[in-house]
Amino acid sequence: MENSQTAKSIYSFNNLSTGMNKKDLLDLMVKNPTEFTQEHFMELVGKKGDEAITFEDLRDNIRRIYDMNEASLHKESDGNHGSLAWFNRRKQKKRYNKFYHRIKADQRFNLNSKTVVAEGDSWFCYPLYVKDINDWLQENKAINLYSMASAGDWMANMIYEGKYIEQLSLIEPDVFLISAGGNDFCGSLRLSYMLNKPEMHINHDTELHIEKLINDRFHAFIWTLKTQYWVLFEGLKASHKFEDMLVITQGYDYALPNPKKVQSWSNPIQAVINLLSNTGNWLSEPLLLKGVSDEATQQAAMRYFIDKVNEMFIELAEFKDADGSYRFPNVFHIDCRNVAERPDDWFDEIHLKSKGYRIIAQAYEEVIFRKQKKNEKVVKAADLRLVAFASMGAI
Repeated sequence: MENSQTAKSIYSFNNLSTGMNKKDLLDLMVKNPTEFTQEHFMELVGKKGDEAITFEDLRDNIRRIYDMNEASLHKESDGNHGSLAWFNRRKQKKRYNKFYHRIKADQRFNLNSKTVVAEGDSWFCYPLYVKDINDWLQENKAINLYSMASAGDWMANMIYEGKYIEQLSLIEPDVFLISAGGNDFCGSLRLSYMLNKPEMHINHDTELHIEKLINDRFHAFIWTLKTQYWVLFEGLKASHKFEDMLVITQGYDYALPNPKKVQSWSNPIQAVINLLSNTGNWLSEPLLLKGVSDEATQQAAMRYFIDKVNEMFIELAEFKDADGSYRFPNVFHIDCRNVAERPDDWFDEIHLKSKGYRIIAQAYEEVIFRKQKKNEKVVKAADLRLVAFASMGAI
């Protein structure tokens, strides 16, 4: 019996065209995303020639979703500008030095080593104190990690500028890691754009209440993010240079809205960093701005967001063509949900503490070194908690 994903894939590829052009499909995606279907999606990504979807089209989608002009989008989406810039550059320089030290030592020619290029956001590049995913991966001497990640970077910026293409062509890695999408809807109160005011007549304990709370902008964002990644994967697949390269995505854990500027006064360093960062502004403030003050409802809304992001990545990783083969056989996903077991596992509203990132890094290593089960396209990081702690030693 074929699974539902395979059946949907076959139907999507064989379904007749809707006859809509690219512009009309993009308009439908942004203006009426709940009416935009998988069939519309397949028609959009299948267009060729002048009608082919481009990263510029999708960047324009983001501008429309947030009512931003190009100047504002460029300013907010680039992690190498603003208050994080110096810390980003400092951390990047240290990583470059370690990468080139290993390359000069002929580490790349070690049969047991893997060369990895990473592009992403603060889960790959937390500027200071916290050991992020890439920090843990670089501690593995069998991983030659070249990181372009910057805290604060948007997916819309990463793919539009295409810096990763140059580095992939130059380095020709075994693995490409990408962590992006979180900044596209967090920060500068952007989350509030995706929320409706709570409907008081609906029981707050019901799933219907959460669905009513989320507006069309979020659904337009998810369709746009899905299309961005599809176009990215198709581009890498079309280049024979990267046909054996693994691509690994991740979709974050259930972020925890918290209005407190300081998560814990027991750790002075954490307290200072919390005060200097935007914690409280990323999630709690935009939720409160729309009247979502109930803690359980706030957490349920974040679970909805994170579930939809992870479901989107899993669908892409497991997407099958009509013949039953994987559309993107080298794409894998790290499911980070439930890595954090308690509020104290969070460094701030949207970043885990070092031990959480160690667990996730362990999941990445499972895929990088192909240790996961055969045909397993999704690795649940939380399942590797004990393995990660055993390899970490003292925290």
